[in-house]
Amino acid sequence: MSPKQPNILLIMTDQMTPFMLEACGGSGARTAHMTALAQRSATFTDAYTPSPICVPARSCFMTGLYTSTTGCYDNGDPYHSFIPTFAHYLTNAGYETVLSGKMHFIGADQLHGFQRRLNTDVYPSGFIWSYPLPPEDDPAFRAFDFTPQYLAENIGPGWSKELQYDEETHFKSLEYLRHAPDKPWMLTVSFTNPHPPYKVPKKYWEMYKDADIPLPDYPEDMDDRYSDYDRAIRRWHGLHERGDEIRDPKNLIAMRRGFAALAHYVDDKIGELLGVLDENGLRDDTIVIVTSDHGEMLGEKGMIQKRSLYEWSARIPLFIDIPGVAPQEISTPVSLLDVPATLIEIAGQQPVQPLQGRSLLAAVHGADLAVIPVISEYHGEGIMRPAFMVRLGEWKYHYLHGSAPQLYNLAEDPDEWHNRAGDPDCREIEATLEQVITGGDFDLEKISREVWERLPLKQVVNDAMKRNNTAWDYAVDQNAATQYVRT
Repeated sequence: MSPKQPNILLIMTDQMTPFMLEACGGSGARTAHMTALAQRSATFTDAYTPSPICVPARSCFMTGLYTSTTGCYDNGDPYHSFIPTFAHYLTNAGYETVLSGKMHFIGADQLHGFQRRLNTDVYPSGFIWSYPLPPEDDPAFRAFDFTPQYLAENIGPGWSKELQYDEETHFKSLEYLRHAPDKPWMLTVSFTNPHPPYKVPKKYWEMYKDADIPLPDYPEDMDDRYSDYDRAIRRWHGLHERGDEIRDPKNLIAMRRGFAALAHYVDDKIGELLGVLDENGLRDDTIVIVTSDHGEMLGEKGMIQKRSLYEWSARIPLFIDIPGVAPQEISTPVSLLDVPATLIEIAGQQPVQPLQGRSLLAAVHGADLAVIPVISEYHGEGIMRPAFMVRLGEWKYHYLHGSAPQLYNLAEDPDEWHNRAGDPDCREIEATLEQVITGGDFDLEKISREVWERLPLKQVVNDAMKRNNTAWDYAVDQNAATQYVRT
């Protein structure tokens, strides 16, 4: 790598569980380009999302702070513009900071430190994603009823707005890389796939329409093993009445084939981006990071979507390729929350306040990484009270405020079927992990209040903006008079 500050290409996917990716040792999606990247990268095999849902996870990804610190609890929450993001720090270090694709910023600030965006976001920027929890006895409640997206009849070859968006995101990114500035640059490329719907370009569907992909095993007493958290999320996803449809093998295989095909589609996009770096002689001067915001259950435990604290929802892929640094696998648990601190250190900056993630730069260079608690949290729609996951070594603890906890030993029980909470043999580790959450670092009562108190406030704003026909969506500054051949 040359002496100048390295360029940075940061690629994010959406809802891409590593358990289906060949590049992560999973089974389902053939990922030749990510596999090649892994062979020259630091591959973090046990990386977690700081929150298993889009907007909170991305707020942590940008700021290096817990979602309970920023107050970004659900998909309808903004975070303060005065909180510095890695984009602010890299801008101040002399980088051109550019975003292409989805970042799901909520509110008036649609840049959060980036100099510019190459396209608008795929989703609206208002507070419309916040919802109250309906009464337990409301039989009509179905949230969005996510179930249809996971049924075989709705999965297969086709086209979607999400695919249209990723095509634009990709084209704009390639265009940027082919005309990259002479100064150090940082391009964040964020695809919305393989997030459902599982509408797949025909080329990719043909690759997977008959693919033999492993399906989950269900114990006979699975319904009795659901926690209060599980039941609440299943209800939110529309599974309280339609759970049997998700467990139907024809739907399980269809959703997994659809996911694998879209993951392959995204992998090819990643390959094209890296190919342009090679073509333009930029690869040896560019750090490449590939990750996702959170995972996807894909029928594991009879569940779909994200919002769950189980492994398929909470785990993410994470590759960091620094040219000239030897590749390695790092099994110490880490977090997407650690990426901002890593980027800030790469840029030679110092945070003005302590971050809650840690830099992984030394570990990429071969230093031992300390084993510390890795935390994921979710307090939003469907739950509406404090909920946390703690991973420490081989142990994993689920906490739901006011309900019984769950404790799993992932070395012995990787599928998280045997809850060890309350086991006398696990008393010490359970107390240790419980103390991580209740020991004072997290204001549980504040979270409990705020998730409810802000809902009517946001509704007033939503109603007014609807009446005014106003929105915060990013508008690209595009002047046809300066495009292509004009002089």
